Amino acid sequence: MIRPRPSTPHTSADPASPGQDWTRQKERSTPFALWLIGAVALTLGRHVARIFIAFAVAWYLVRAWSVRRHVYDFLRRVLPRPPRIRDLVRTYWCFAAVTLDRVFFVAGRDSKFDVRIHNPELLDDLQAQGRGAILLGAHLGSFIALRALAKRRKSMAIRILQYRDQNPAISRTIARLNPDLAEDIIPLGEPDVLLRLERCIRHGQFAALLADRMGPKDTRGVTCDFLGDPVAFPSGGVEAALVLDCPLVLFFGLYRGGNRYELYFERLATCPYADRGERRKLVEDIVERYAGRLAHYARQAPYNWFNFHDYWHQNEEPLKKESGSANQQP
Repeated sequence: MIRPRPSTPHTSADPASPGQDWTRQKERSTPFALWLIGAVALTLGRHVARIFIAFAVAWYLVRAWSVRRHVYDFLRRVLPRPPRIRDLVRTYWCFAAVTLDRVFFVAGRDSKFDVRIHNPELLDDLQAQGRGAILLGAHLGSFIALRALAKRRKSMAIRILQYRDQNPAISRTIARLNPDLAEDIIPLGEPDVLLRLERCIRHGQFAALLADRMGPKDTRGVTCDFLGDPVAFPSGGVEAALVLDCPLVLFFGLYRGGNRYELYFERLATCPYADRGERRKLVEDIVERYAGRLAHYARQAPYNWFNFHDYWHQNEEPLKKESGSANQQP
């Protein structure tokens, strides 16, 4: 673990400006635009709907200046050469393609996708033992592609941990596409989240969450070196695994172009029960391991990085809150 570097407050009104966390950014999509894209995709098919991708890429290139700056900042860290405009276009294209494909995954119309699974025996072994696990993903590639795995393996139940109030327009659109999806969501920030998570794990189910951003209610994290600079990663998922004595599995759904996705699974930690005195050191070690593997896959698939904000300044405010609560129980 490394200590956070001193920070200087920023006062820019840009919603994606340095020093402001990602939760303050406004949604760029309108409910009507999302509805229209979803309707076109499900009515006329994916090939027709992908025409919209060119318009989305053009919009980002012309209007989203702060996004461009932040994407270049990431690409400079992972590419072996200075990033060019075509790298920016490829990132926007992948983001738009993955966003569109989310419609098909949520609606259960993903049979034509080529989804390849790496290390599936890890999940098979856990299922054979009747054990649940916490899956840690990131805003790298498609998180919702995990639903394709659950759909194709009828015996596998996957619950999603997420905040209710982030991206409400997208959440409403997804709920209209598949009302049953709401039953698979465990809302973060609720008083009974650990109880619901414990029930999920006890029944041999999997609970998946994104662990690369400090959320609006996260008060604790671990600061790790990530691609050359410190970043605070949330530790709630790791702490929960230690409390519940369940395995932690790393997950990434990388988009490989066309209709191809690759799902990667790795065992991150076994997470035996640890008392309060031992827990903090274990949490730090596991989160550092997560950050290292995230950097590995980010270099493997640089155009799958969808943190379109000032990622290396995102956590300055949560880090201040962390200092007074690092030893609290989860």
